[in-house]
Amino acid sequence: MFARIGAQSLHKIFNISPAAAKTAGTNVTNSIKTGAHDVVDFLSKRARTLNLYNQSGTREYLFRFHSNGEITTTLRSAKSQDLNFLHHVKTGEYTLPRMNPQGTHPVTKEAIEQSNKYTKEIISEHEHFADGFRYCGPHAKFNESGQNISRFSSGNQEIVIIDKNADKILNQTIQAFKNRISGKNLTESQKMDEMMKFVDEVFSVSKNNAATEKLTANMHNFETKEVFLGEIMNSGAGMCRHRALLTKLLGDEIGLAARFVQGTYSTGGHAWNEIITKNGSKYLFDAMHGNIFNISNTSKNLDPRTFYYKISDTKNADKLVPKYLDNNSAAGIIYRSLKYKAPVKTSLGEFLPAVDGYVVKPLSTGIKINGKEVLEETKLAAGDWVQIKDIGFQII
Repeated sequence: MFARIGAQSLHKIFNISPAAAKTAGTNVTNSIKTGAHDVVDFLSKRARTLNLYNQSGTREYLFRFHSNGEITTTLRSAKSQDLNFLHHVKTGEYTLPRMNPQGTHPVTKEAIEQSNKYTKEIISEHEHFADGFRYCGPHAKFNESGQNISRFSSGNQEIVIIDKNADKILNQTIQAFKNRISGKNLTESQKMDEMMKFVDEVFSVSKNNAATEKLTANMHNFETKEVFLGEIMNSGAGMCRHRALLTKLLGDEIGLAARFVQGTYSTGGHAWNEIITKNGSKYLFDAMHGNIFNISNTSKNLDPRTFYYKISDTKNADKLVPKYLDNNSAAGIIYRSLKYKAPVKTSLGEFLPAVDGYVVKPLSTGIKINGKEVLEETKLAAGDWVQIKDIGFQII
């Protein structure tokens, strides 16, 4: 509307000279054009970044989802000289970690109690690991000797031990990170970025996704033996649990309120972190996928990896982990409807259950499937990325 206001009209409305009015009219028009261009550029940049994020095999970027809907990327840093005490940083090769029979490492009552407590709860931002803490998955239960006695134990996952008194490599790693950020006066956001890149350096012999996946796949076959977290670091490859444990330790050391969380999201079991900033914002910090995601306002920041989220133990649903959707938000309502195959009606169109999925019936513009506007009845397929204005979700 304002772009159509001529110089003469501006002259009458604002009581300014014709020359000034002409300049003002040009400025208003240019401002509107610039604003529109900025919006288009913002949305296209977000779409490009989401597309990059959804490409399987991308390990080269750190993704940050901001509260205003912006998504930024940063290239992961190269391995640094300050980590040369780690074998894989020196040689660029994977080294099988040294393991001991379970029950070998000395235990304390405090460590065993904490280890058993957190098989079904998060490790909160208010509590640090006790020396001798053991982790062997969400169902592990340890006896007084530190042995995994859970009937759910499959025998193919190692018992990771956190012990800063006894684990020299762990201590060196923590100190290396503290030295790296020392004196830089970093904000909380900058500390998170640096921590993500550091954890990736520690646990990635290669940034090649296929090579990393091959190495971490070996860890599914580890016997139920004890191993220091430092030994896993020194090997050069770490799965989600190892990365999340180190993230919690580093966060505690540098004053970030970090949680260790275990559960299921996307397609399988997973471990990750939550970080609570001083202003109350909550971030999902997933060092396995290189993702930092603001979950304080989920209706604006939906991400395919976290949108289809489910807890891993329904018998302990309230204690295990929080859900990352506000059920009362538009996104939450849509999510619940799709999950239970109920009709979804919006001002832009209808999503109607079909025998093997959903059919979209658009009523106006504003609904996109895989980035393309749909103007006629369309069938949704698994993997489709759907957008309803600023709300997005993936069909699983």
